[in-house]
Amino acid sequence: MKKILLIFIFLAGFINSAAAQNSFLNARCSDYHGSRIQIISDSSARQMAEAGISTLGTPQIHVNPAQLKDLSPNARAFALNHVCGNHTLGYLVNDAEDIYHHYERVGNADCWAAAKLFYAGLVDKEGVDAIEEEVNQISREQWSHFPGPVRVVVLNDVCALKPMN
Repeated sequence: MKKILLIFIFLAGFINSAAAQNSFLNARCSDYHGSRIQIISDSSARQMAEAGISTLGTPQIHVNPAQLKDLSPNARAFALNHVCGNHTLGYLVNDAEDIYHHYERVGNADCWAAAKLFYAGLVDKEGVDAIEEEVNQISREQWSHFPGPVRVVVLNDVCALKPMN
């Protein structure tokens, strides 16, 4: 019995280290209740990252690594965090009232994503500008796979990111 337990512990450690190789799969994201969201690699996902809820009610993000490969690491993190923001802000459980409310929610998710990167110290104001510029220059084809509707992404001017000094 002891040998089986030791083998199980060894295999569990091996599996965890193999999973750590895809950093986006190890991202921390919580829904509006604070429940951890499952981030799943899914090559069949139509978008770079898609928010959803499993049949058992588990919040999930399906990430298509092939769709993300042409973006810089910061733009990838922004796309993933935009989808995470939809969960965190509760947008999957409440419908938008109209198209204006929908676009307001998209802007809020953009700001949430930028703020998460900014306040985690992963990007500074110039880094946020670089993400904004990169996202606004992606092709129409890429936009069809980017989270949210086609839009002009404005982050520093709208999101009011301020250093915490």
